[in-house]
Amino acid sequence: MLNRRLFIASTAAAALLPQAAQARVLRLPSELVNEIGNLPGRIVLGSARPDATLIEFFDYNCGYCKRTATEVRPLIKADPDLRYILINYAILGAPSIEASRVALAASMQPIEGGYLALHEKLFALRGRVEATRALQVAEGLGVKRDKMIADADSDRVTKALVAASQLGENLGLAATPSFVGGREAVVGYLDIAAKRRAIANLRKCEGLGC
Repeated sequence: MLNRRLFIASTAAAALLPQAAQARVLRLPSELVNEIGNLPGRIVLGSARPDATLIEFFDYNCGYCKRTATEVRPLIKADPDLRYILINYAILGAPSIEASRVALAASMQPIEGGYLALHEKLFALRGRVEATRALQVAEGLGVKRDKMIADADSDRVTKALVAASQLGENLGLAATPSFVGGREAVVGYLDIAAKRRAIANLRKCEGLGC
C-alpha cells in the first residue's frame, strides 16, 4: 500500500501547526501528489499563473473547515500569485456527501459570485448541511434547481466524489481540513497566519515547512 510510504515530516514543518487543532505533517509520494491536478470536480481559485499552490481538502460539516472558509478570499485577494484549490472531500457522513453532490452539481452552472460565494454561504449556515439546505443556498445564487438536482445524481459527480475519497485516503488525509503543498500535507486546521507561512515556504523550498 502506498500509505506505508507516508511519514511525519521535519520539525521545521511541524512549527506550522496550531496545537489546538492537533494537526500533523505528512511527507507524500510525488506520484500521488501529481494525481491532484487531474481530479475531476476540483475548484481552482486565484492565479492562472501561480508561483505557489495550496490545496485544501474539506467537508461541509467540518467545524475547522468553517473557520478556514472565511480565510480563502483574503488569501487570494492579497496574493495575486497564489493558486488555491478546493477539493470536496466528504468524509463526515451522508449529509456531507449530499452537500458535496449539490455543490459539485452547482459548479457545472454559472454561480453569482462564483464557486467561492457558494462555498462561503454553505459554511455560513448553522447546524448540519445536507442536500436541501445546499440546494436552497445554490438556488439563491442563481443556479437552476432542476438541472442541479439531475447533475447531483449523475455519474460525473459520483466519480468526482469517489476519486477525491480514494486519493485522500491514499494520501493519508484522515481528517478535514487537510492541506497539500509541494510534497507535504498538513492534516488539521491552519489559521491564516500559518497558511501564509506555508505559502512562503512553498516559494522558498517547495514544501510546507523549510
